[in-house]
Amino acid sequence: MSLKKALPILLIGWMVIALGINSVSGQPPHPPDKSEPAYLLLPGLPFALPAIHVSADTALTVYDTVPYYLPALVKERNLSKALMHLFLLPNIESIGYTATTPGGAAARKKSDLVIHGNVLYNMDYRSYSDTPYAEKDIYYHTVQTYLDITWKDQYPMRLYLTNRFGNSSFTRHFSDVNFNFNTTDFRNRIVQKINTYPPAFMMDSITLWKNKLDLKRIELTKLTARLNDPGLKQRLVEEKERLLYGGTLKYDTSWPPDARKLLDPIGKAGDFKLDTPVLSWQNRYVAWQKKADSLNNELAQMEKKYYDLQGKLKDWKRTAATKRKAAFSPGELEWEMEERQVPDSILPKGYKQLLAIRSMGVGRTLVNYSELSARNVSITGFQAEYNPSYYVAVAAGTVDYRFRDFIVNNKKSPRQYLYMLRTGWGQLGGNNIILTWYSGKKQLFNNSGAATAYPDYRLLGFTLEGNYRLNDNTYITAELAKSSLPYYNNTSKDLFATALSMKDHSNEAYSLKLQSRLPATQTVFTGFIKQYGANFQSFSLVTTGVKQKAWLVQAEQPFFKKKLLVKASLKENDYNNLQAVSYHANTVFKTIQATLRLPKWPVLLVGYYPSAQLTKLSDESYIENTFYSLVANASYYYSLGETAMNSVATYSRFYNRQADSGFLHFNTTNIMLNHAVFFSKRFTWQATGSAAVSADYNLYSLDNDIQYALTDWLSIGAGVKYNRQTNYNLVQWGYKNNILIKIKRIGELQMMLDNGFLPGPEKRLVENKTGRISFFRTF
Repeated sequence: MSLKKALPILLIGWMVIALGINSVSGQPPHPPDKSEPAYLLLPGLPFALPAIHVSADTALTVYDTVPYYLPALVKERNLSKALMHLFLLPNIESIGYTATTPGGAAARKKSDLVIHGNVLYNMDYRSYSDTPYAEKDIYYHTVQTYLDITWKDQYPMRLYLTNRFGNSSFTRHFSDVNFNFNTTDFRNRIVQKINTYPPAFMMDSITLWKNKLDLKRIELTKLTARLNDPGLKQRLVEEKERLLYGGTLKYDTSWPPDARKLLDPIGKAGDFKLDTPVLSWQNRYVAWQKKADSLNNELAQMEKKYYDLQGKLKDWKRTAATKRKAAFSPGELEWEMEERQVPDSILPKGYKQLLAIRSMGVGRTLVNYSELSARNVSITGFQAEYNPSYYVAVAAGTVDYRFRDFIVNNKKSPRQYLYMLRTGWGQLGGNNIILTWYSGKKQLFNNSGAATAYPDYRLLGFTLEGNYRLNDNTYITAELAKSSLPYYNNTSKDLFATALSMKDHSNEAYSLKLQSRLPATQTVFTGFIKQYGANFQSFSLVTTGVKQKAWLVQAEQPFFKKKLLVKASLKENDYNNLQAVSYHANTVFKTIQATLRLPKWPVLLVGYYPSAQLTKLSDESYIENTFYSLVANASYYYSLGETAMNSVATYSRFYNRQADSGFLHFNTTNIMLNHAVFFSKRFTWQATGSAAVSADYNLYSLDNDIQYALTDWLSIGAGVKYNRQTNYNLVQWGYKNNILIKIKRIGELQMMLDNGFLPGPEKRLVENKTGRISFFRTF
């Protein structure tokens, strides 16, 4: 795609961003005078854009024209001026909805449509490329827009726009659009609202204790005020003086009974008679103090009970939120709302139906259904999953089945597509049973371009999948499938007939998976076993007429209060060729990884990983290459005074031969040390040293980088690199630099240039320059 063709996509993206800015600011403009044409003046443009009036009461300012001179600027290769005006488009003060009163006065209101997101332009350059094709001076341009769209602050959606083009003659130019309903965000919004309403029984208990606590505090406050009353202090002094001179204390019979009770709040009715000698003020003061101490003790116990209930409520909210995110069906939601007495009015309209949408996307979207039908397949089309109590899913679109189909520009390759329909009963993530039908076309083999006709790559199949949760910690998935025969074994050419035939079992597949967690030891266990017939076909499997069996056992175990985490696995793949000459492999691959995290100590990671590659050399010849790699890593973040530092040490060893995969650095030991110093928020220094020791030569490298923020809007960086290759006595110097410019109300502009080295002919490193220019804006 030429830059001229890509420019409208740029313009549309920037117009969407400009429209979204007002939604963020919430400041729509006053409506224009109806008696005059309405125009919008944009900074940097030599003309005005007309506004469109939707009705007599509302006006919506939109762009219905584009700069008329942009195509001319592009045609004249005046790209800088064209991009300048494009980048000025988002710098618009107010665009959006404006409501007017019948009298013509503008009444401002918040827009129902709120848009947040970002826009990215990226240009990558490579002076030399040898993987997968050898080219020089390659440029790639990427324009991408990501938008989070919310309608009425309740309905979240997400939009991606991507356009990629360049001057490579081998790679594709493509444009992708993806629009989906953000089910995760919608569910989280519902969860947050519901969690503000705890269960009624818990709230009743908390309310009861809070009322008791308030009454007890009032009683204590009154008693404390009496003890601190200056009048009481005076009476105590007078009483002491009276007793000192032989006086007596009697009730004042002129006081009414209620008033006499108030003199001694501790006494009960009938405790005293009128002729009983009255308690002294000193005795009352001591009794009141004892009562205050008793109230303080009671208050402390009641507060402890109250705060314990509040803590349990917080724990319940966290647990409930986790459970709601794990499984959240409309039925569960209705029960939960009744339990908590949540009113429907706080939730958005249609929330039950929208919560039942598990996924929905249009454009470039991902189909990730089951192990034997379609797993992690990218399509351009439509897919949706709906799961209230029953389950329905549909997907349809074109497929770039192989990675090379997505990258390589091959216009002669046949069209590939996928159709899927699923139906069942139960909740995803819980107990369910699902029947799947899939059909389509996928290309498994390379095409030379010389053939006049393509083989019939169509396929069709059925799967039956069951998921059962034994308890909160154990989940089992079982699936069986049967497909049509591949074209080279299908003599009848009837896909349905071969898929439904019970006489042939070579087109069947089975899968069993177990996931479990032991809470007592916090052990996580995963295991599966799969069996594929030689003629089985699906969008989850790349097969070339080979019967396959595979199993895996994996465990993850923490030790010493999760300070040490150990992962280990055993895996076996079994290939059986149905031809006269067979290939059989039953190697058991071992994997182990350990991670140690201790406070104030470096984080240590050690792993031992296998690799295998099966290659078909001819119809009667196969070769399998296997090797292991050992990796160890230590990283430590610490401070020396006010200066922060980070150190990383890495060791890796590849136990392979040159013939395994044609690697340049075969059977190589690699050591890398990196140290970074963050002197302040503005200045960073980083040094890296590495050594690669192989059978043919040793390669030593040194890197030094600095990054300095001159101001809040300008940051620069530079570095130098040194390579020394023994046996060839080859010494090479490289460099790199970068600059970051933050432009207020516009965005961030970043430029980078790196002069490095890549493996070349005769096992020597050759110079390779890479560069990048990026523009990024978040709004």
